Amino acid sequence: MQKRMRSFLVLAMLFFVIAVNAQVTTASMGGKVVDATNEPLIGATVRAVHNPTGTVYNTITQSNGQYRFQNLRIGGPYTVEFSYVGFNPEKVSNINLVLGEDRTLNVVMKEDAQALGEVLVVADRSSVISKNRTGAQEIITRDKMDKMPSLSHSLTDFTKLTPMSSGNNFAGTSYRFNNVTVDGASFNNSFGLSSSLGAAGTEPISLEALEQVQVMIAPYDVRNGAFTGAGINSVTKSGSNQWHASAYMYTKSPSMTGYRQKDDINTVTEFSNHQYGISLSGPIIKNKLFFYLNGEMDRQEKPVNYKPRATKNDEVTGEFSFADAQTLEQLSQFLQTKFDYNPGTYNVGSIPTEADRITARVDWNINQKNTLSVKYFYLKSFATNSPSTSGAPTNGRGANAYAIPFSSCYYRTNNNFNIVMADLVTNINDRMSNTLKVGYSALRDYRDMDGGFFPQVDILDGTSAGNAFTTFGTEVNSYNNMLNSDIYQIQDNFTWIIDKHQLTFGTQSDYRKFKNGYGYSFAGSWRYSSVDSFYEDANNYLEWKEAGADPATRPKTLATSFSQKYAVQGNGFPYAYVDVLSLGFYLQDKWSVTPNLNLTLGLRVDTPIFLTDLDKNDEVIGLTFQGGEKIDVSKYPKTKPLLSPRLGVNWDVWGDGKLQVRGGTGIFSGTPPYVWLSNQAGNNGLLFGDLEKGRPFDGIALVTPTKEDIRTSKMDLAVTDRDFKYPQLWKTNLAVDYSFGDGWIATVEMLYNKDLNAIYHRNIGLNDPVGYVQEGSGKERPFFATGYANDRKTGLDYPTGYYITDRTTNVIQMKNTSKGYSFYTTLQLQKNFYHGVLKGLYLNGSYSFGKSKSVTDGSSSVASSAWKYRPAVNPNVEETGYASGSFRGRLLLQAAYTAEWSKNASTSIGAIYQMYQPFRYSYTYNGDVNGDGQSMNDLIYIPKDKNDINIVLASGDTRTKDEVWNQIDAFINQDDYLSKHRGEYAERNGAITPWAHQLDINITHDIKLPLKNGQVHTLRFSFDIANFLNLLNKDWGVQKTTVYGGSSSPQYQFLTMTQVPTKENNYTPGFTMPLNNKEVVIDTFKDLNAQASRWQMQFGIKYFF
Repeated sequence: MQKRMRSFLVLAMLFFVIAVNAQVTTASMGGKVVDATNEPLIGATVRAVHNPTGTVYNTITQSNGQYRFQNLRIGGPYTVEFSYVGFNPEKVSNINLVLGEDRTLNVVMKEDAQALGEVLVVADRSSVISKNRTGAQEIITRDKMDKMPSLSHSLTDFTKLTPMSSGNNFAGTSYRFNNVTVDGASFNNSFGLSSSLGAAGTEPISLEALEQVQVMIAPYDVRNGAFTGAGINSVTKSGSNQWHASAYMYTKSPSMTGYRQKDDINTVTEFSNHQYGISLSGPIIKNKLFFYLNGEMDRQEKPVNYKPRATKNDEVTGEFSFADAQTLEQLSQFLQTKFDYNPGTYNVGSIPTEADRITARVDWNINQKNTLSVKYFYLKSFATNSPSTSGAPTNGRGANAYAIPFSSCYYRTNNNFNIVMADLVTNINDRMSNTLKVGYSALRDYRDMDGGFFPQVDILDGTSAGNAFTTFGTEVNSYNNMLNSDIYQIQDNFTWIIDKHQLTFGTQSDYRKFKNGYGYSFAGSWRYSSVDSFYEDANNYLEWKEAGADPATRPKTLATSFSQKYAVQGNGFPYAYVDVLSLGFYLQDKWSVTPNLNLTLGLRVDTPIFLTDLDKNDEVIGLTFQGGEKIDVSKYPKTKPLLSPRLGVNWDVWGDGKLQVRGGTGIFSGTPPYVWLSNQAGNNGLLFGDLEKGRPFDGIALVTPTKEDIRTSKMDLAVTDRDFKYPQLWKTNLAVDYSFGDGWIATVEMLYNKDLNAIYHRNIGLNDPVGYVQEGSGKERPFFATGYANDRKTGLDYPTGYYITDRTTNVIQMKNTSKGYSFYTTLQLQKNFYHGVLKGLYLNGSYSFGKSKSVTDGSSSVASSAWKYRPAVNPNVEETGYASGSFRGRLLLQAAYTAEWSKNASTSIGAIYQMYQPFRYSYTYNGDVNGDGQSMNDLIYIPKDKNDINIVLASGDTRTKDEVWNQIDAFINQDDYLSKHRGEYAERNGAITPWAHQLDINITHDIKLPLKNGQVHTLRFSFDIANFLNLLNKDWGVQKTTVYGGSSSPQYQFLTMTQVPTKENNYTPGFTMPLNNKEVVIDTFKDLNAQASRWQMQFGIKYFF
């Protein structure tokens, strides 16, 4: 308790003393003022005016003639005035600034005696050639957002314009390690349950409210931190002296969706997708106080495409499932009559998704030295989901051609937040300035459902295929599934200019509190082979209960599987709590060594402090795990400061803005998904227990365990290594920008990343290896199981006895690794046309290539899943494979053009073309080859020839071993990856899908409406078309996917284990190539029959002034 109080005092002191700027949300401008003989003018007055708001910034030139404005609003236009006694005053207009830019504006002033002429100004026009730029980054302005296609109106539509991006991954680093901010406020899903805030299919903030977006992969300014992937930094619009308003609507519908791809004609199902919004901004007090307000809502309805056939005698075809309404109705009546439970409807027609968003901002020019900005962000959203496929029977839980679930097992994910940020910018004098930010975020995520609190029951179809038939009850992952996140952040940035040095001092600090609830199968879950089996089991229980419920005569269950967790302490549902205080301090010197050479030298220190007091589990302390490991689940990692030194360089080689060499090297520290740390609090063996013995279905969701239940229950544990450190990555960047011709800019950029403290999970609850699996010449795979059993359904044996103690199952330990790396190169050419017949044209083309290797992708939020879903040869060592975000190459072409038809009509066209490979995947066995209890994470050994694989035919297979080998051999030969790696273990994510070609376009037409009062209103019509190539030709734009697996389950399993490795057979597994409808797979890929292979259009209308 004293430790916690001390930490709170530290935090309180930070709020009143010093803080940091986590991400830069402003711009700067500076330069040199000289006379006609190139002598510096000392003490010249420089005045910059932000014309829309009348905000004035004043400074004077220093002894070397240089001046600087810090903390300028982005956008513009600005007017800059220069005056000096004895010289003609000069003025420069129409200056617009982008996020993080340091604009250079050099002026040569003339004496009063000289004739007035055009002032000689040397100013950057492109943000690419800027002395503030060092590493890889991309700026997306409001103009670009308005002209480029955006079918989902999401931030991702524009962050993908970063050449080194792959989905939400940047330079091969996982999206989990990005830092997303809006006006400095954290918009990360920092707990790590999803890739962003907001319900699936919605956005946390209106795209309409954003002024600019900056994607930074390697910024060597230490003010930018808390990421090892990318810093995605957005700034909202603000009010001005002019009134502005807009109302808009965007919609997608079946009539604007393609249904043909090659020779396939698909049924376009009914759906609706609408977005409505309004915005208003203007002055409260002219030149003094301004506001901006945006409100937006999404309303989506996604169809459920299958419904039950009427009776068992009706045909299974089209939209009708194998499950029939007659049987489902009888089941519903049985549950209502016998258990007083209504499972809901089995005719769910559609599932809704909704979101309501508000962005509000007030800016106050207190005086010429101080400005205050307060922002508020609100989100209320939910997405309705079909029953989870996690642990589902064959073919899932539906609704599909096999199964129809009841509405009780659908669930909603609710994602809501309230975020407040306040910024105070103070220009103390000509040399000193300060930016202070304070904020609070209240994030509330939870699941709810209409099924109440009742066990989930899966019922199969009663056939030998064992397909799903129906499901009812509380979805097993959803009861009390909730996350409350409270984030307090304070940030400050003090800058002091001393001659050629711009010194920065600051700290980055936040305090995060998490309350997490998750109890898999807390209401219980049963599975039955048929409806009749369920009836029999339930009736057996009811008859036993009617007869007096004698424990000695309690019937055995007919369920094929049973699971139920209970609260060990018996005091209601147990929640996990995690409190973390993160302190960060930095100092930096931006040194103008010469007018054309700038160095940025900085040091950042980040220190996470865990404030949560975890309960001690004495029984676990006494256990010994794999390799002699001892653990204590009551202890989080030790407090360890993380040092991040950085060096950035920007060299204007010729001093004329034509050739720029830039780059840097340094360490970046991020944060892990906090759910990985919360796993230790929620899986410590003291919150939940598992009932080991099944019982006939009784409809009892909340159980009180007996002493025997507690004695026989096994603990599922998660623990963090005591020496664990937050993620750190060493980034080294080198780039050359060359401006030539009339504004063309060519760039060559190289980025090398090296893991210092990456993260991986291992399962120390497994046995120490009992042997090594013999696979041809491959003998590197350890085997952990001590026995085996037979699966009555498949007739195949499977390993048993995986765990090293009889009190635990999985014991997942989170550790650091330094084995990952990535190297990427980008070649880029771009130009804005400002005059001539091509005025209004923007061109940007880039090709990026390289690779990224990592030990794990960390794709799951649950500790055991993060371990078991990592394909490996040895699941407990630091094996490097390709990162899921690794891409070989990516061609990205962008173009935008505006045609002015008249003073009242214009049309703009924007296009984005991508040539890329959609996803990576792994070749794994179907079967538990290493005896770790998992049947999909063992990377295959690729045989060189027939003697390099032990072929064992499955029961009933009439093929010969030679025939099976010929089929395996033929498949390997046709596969680009397998054929090149014979005699080796497959790599994690080693294979990749074929190239995809996608062209998205935007067409926008503006009609200007002049009013009598001189104002001009605009009516805008827009069309966004995704996969325009498919609209032009049904054979174009069609993507490829894998025959087995897919992007959501990237494990390709074409070999099935038919013989379990045992001590008796010298741990030699047997394999076959399975038959599917009497045929084997012969091709790796097939056409992706999904919306990504077909065109879709969005129509928008907007009225604004």
